[in-house]
Amino acid sequence: MTYEMDGIKVNCADGITKEEAAIYLKNQLQVKPHETLLSLDLSLSGDNVVVKPHYDTIVRVRRITGYLSTLPRFNDAKKAEVADRVCHLN
Repeated sequence: MTYEMDGIKVNCADGITKEEAAIYLKNQLQVKPHETLLSLDLSLSGDNVVVKPHYDTIVRVRRITGYLSTLPRFNDAKKAEVADRVCHLN
């Protein structure tokens, strides 16, 4: 089962609920708070859950209304500003 949580794909083995996946995701985001987590694989090995994170190797720094940071560190309002941007490349 695959879930999308906070813009991050969480791939879960059968037997792992969405609520459990959210807990593992929250814990993984605290492990490396300054890196961009792209996806998280959760599998079962006996009674244990195996957590395999996939981080972005390219760090994207953005400037929104005076703040220079990476997107995962923005609050909800700043993330909304990024989502509302208009692309002028064409």
